[in-house]
This record gives sequence, C-alpha cells and structure tokens, in this order.
Amino acid sequence: MMKYNEKITYHKDGPFFIIKFNSPSTLNSMSGDDYVYMGELLELAEKDNDIYFTVFQSTGRFFSSGADFKSIAIAEQMENSRGGKKQQDDVSKHHDELQKWLAHFASRNVNVTNAFNNHPKILVCCLNGPVIGFSAAICCLCDLVYAMNDQVYMLFPFANLGLVTEGGVASTLPRLVGSRDSYESLLFARPVDYTQMSRAGIINKNYSLTDTEEFNKQVLNELKQKINGLHLPSCLGIKKLMKLEWEDRIERINSLEVNDGVKYWVKGEPQKRFRQIGSKQRKHKL
Repeated sequence: MMKYNEKITYHKDGPFFIIKFNSPSTLNSMSGDDYVYMGELLELAEKDNDIYFTVFQSTGRFFSSGADFKSIAIAEQMENSRGGKKQQDDVSKHHDELQKWLAHFASRNVNVTNAFNNHPKILVCCLNGPVIGFSAAICCLCDLVYAMNDQVYMLFPFANLGLVTEGGVASTLPRLVGSRDSYESLLFARPVDYTQMSRAGIINKNYSLTDTEEFNKQVLNELKQKINGLHLPSCLGIKKLMKLEWEDRIERINSLEVNDGVKYWVKGEPQKRFRQIGSKQRKHKL
C-alpha cells in the first residue's frame, strides 16, 4: 500500500487519472520521496484499465520549483548524525558516500524517469506557471502540455547546483527546442520562456488565464470534449507507435545522466551549493 502524501493528491474522473501538486506555499517543490510517490501514482494509473489519460495539475504560482533543498539538507544532517564523528580513510569515505548516493539518488532518478518515459497512458501537463529542474525534465516527457498564460517557462539550473542534467533532458530538450538553444539553456541555466516553448511546439495551447483552478477546469473540460466519440485504445496505440523512435534513446541518456550525476554527489558539490542557497550565501537561478 502506498504511503499517503498530502503534497500530492490524486483522483479519477472517467478516463482521466488526475495527479495534483498541493503545496503552493513551497512553490510545489519536491523531495526525493515526493518524486518516488509520483512514480507510484503512474504505476497505479497504468494498471487501471479504465484510465487512458494521466493528467498533472498544480496549484499557486509555480507548477513546481523542482527539488526541495531543505529536505536535502535535513537528509544530510540525519545521515551525519547517524554516522557520528568517526574518522575514515579516503577509500572508506568514498565507499560510504558512493553507497549512499547510489541508494538516495541513482536508483530513484532512474526509476522515476523511466516511469514517465515508459508510461503507456497519455501524459498531460497543465502548466500553470514556471517549472524548474527535475520537474521541468518530467514536463518534457509529457505528451501534451497546456499553458495557463504566457508567463510559464522552464528552467534547468543543474550547473548552478553542481549537477549534470537529469530526467533524460539531455535527450528531450534538444529534440524539442534544438541543440543550440539547448546548450544555452542547459549550460548557462537560461530559461526556456513561453515564446521559445511555443515556437518549438512544446505548448499545445495557451489558455490566457490567471486563475489556476479555472485553468485546470477548462483544460479537463476541453479534453473531455476532444475525446468524445473516439476509440480510446486507439489513442494509446498511436502514442506507442509515435514514441518508438526516441523511447530507447531516453532510457540510455537517463542511465548515463545518473551515472555521471552520482560522481558529483559523492564529491559533495551539490550538497554544498544547496546549503549555500538555504543560508542565502548563494543566489538560486529561480
């Protein structure tokens, strides 16, 4: 049985499995456990034969501000308190750090990214505002993306955080916006703004609204109208065929991203930068 998560809720509405982010006060930032929970919900939707669309909605100003750096700091403190102050040689320390981040980072990221990449239902993202980091990478794995207004953007501040790309975005973003623009966005954490997203065809429709709940309602109502009279298993069959060209490539990139990313966690650079952001010694690209 899945553990309840008050930050992320879900319900069914006909053929729609709706997953909603409910932490507007934190800009819907996500801990590692939150991302794992998302993967579990995708599995729940996949096993339900009455579901054909998995819809992500959010609340407040941001769709998701990405990783919750406070949860990372807390996890580090708990780990340090369990380990005590014992002295370790360099080999032992590296071994322990490698084991820790293989468990806390590598397996989680591979699992969650693959859950999105391999999800057989139609993935819909209702983008009510900016989306950052790993959450933005997930957005790039969705099949349909609807914007509340022209203030939405994607931001990938991995280099600012001492990391490499995550969530297969080293593959998805160049395919969506082109390699040159992707270099600018991924190397220098330059936002992919609405104009760029629209020009690249990432946005299916701009609803030009300011109220998130009204936006979520209108998207769902319009989807219900669009599927009227359709044979929904055909929609899933079409998605499966359309994804054949790049599905395996994303899995390969995901694996490479995670293997490279572990090295940075083991060296401690991301942890240091998250602490600096938390203490306001470093400005977040957000």
